[in-house]
Amino acid sequence: MDCLPADVITKLCTETYLEEEIESAKRLLLDVCKPTERYKKRQGPNKSATNMADILRVLHSMDPSSVPTFVSATLHLPAVDFEHADITVCLRELQVMRQEMKSIRDISVDAVKLHAELASLRREIVELRNQGAVPPPKKATYAEAASDPLKSVPQVTRVPSDAEPCALDTHDKGSATVPKSLRADVSHKPVQRESSGISSRTSRRGSASGGPEEPGSDGFRLVQKRKSRPRAVVGTARSSALSAVKVRPSEIFVTRLEPLTQPKDIEQYLNNTLSRKCVVSCVSLQTRYNSYSSFRVAVESDALPDVLAPSCWPSGVLVRRFHGICPSGPS
Repeated sequence: MDCLPADVITKLCTETYLEEEIESAKRLLLDVCKPTERYKKRQGPNKSATNMADILRVLHSMDPSSVPTFVSATLHLPAVDFEHADITVCLRELQVMRQEMKSIRDISVDAVKLHAELASLRREIVELRNQGAVPPPKKATYAEAASDPLKSVPQVTRVPSDAEPCALDTHDKGSATVPKSLRADVSHKPVQRESSGISSRTSRRGSASGGPEEPGSDGFRLVQKRKSRPRAVVGTARSSALSAVKVRPSEIFVTRLEPLTQPKDIEQYLNNTLSRKCVVSCVSLQTRYNSYSSFRVAVESDALPDVLAPSCWPSGVLVRRFHGICPSGPS
């Protein structure tokens, strides 16, 4: 009574005791203490609360030293302090707190994994940007190779004839290896005759190809026009009987989409965005988590620049070229 407010004491007693018990305690208090006010029997729905108010008013009006000490044979006290606490409620609250701590710990672990995955994706994006900054080496096309085959053939420098006897001498010492046919050819033919044959063939090749000839008696050199070589022809007509080799479709990797996204949704979205049918195939890939979905999309090669444009995809979607694992051949 000295520590708790009157309304708290009233609430505890009305929830713990019955109406008959509260009324009996009120009658006992008035009979023992004999206050100036007489006993009033309360009625109505707030009967217990009114009786408790009467009891508290009587106790507050008396001198603390004159208040008698009451003893109960059947002790039935509410859970107010540690001596009368409800252990079941405490254990239930402790269990709820443990479950909340476990959920918080799981969320923190998932956040760490997500940060690590985002860091790896950022590194891949930086590597792809660095690779795209370096221009690829120019490859010779079929038309250029057919028109000028000398450009596509690597130049081979012939060893001078004076160095050939040195190579034969080192073979006798065991430091070089020469085939038997070449060794027999070199032993039977002199070196000077081989050089003269090479020079004669070179001169004939130069005259046949239209190159400059040896100067005449008057000191002038006759220059002939180089013969024109036919260039390769690339067809442009569309024939139904014959068909050229189809260009291999380009594959891209699309991720960070909703988990419920289907391959047909990707095909419909790209066809509507580019206003033409450019998707060859779309396959759903297995992801590590169920919070997003990934796809392997094969598109036509001429539509690849438009598909890899940032404005073609929604915000937050990650798109890059798909590089599959090459199968290992027999060792």
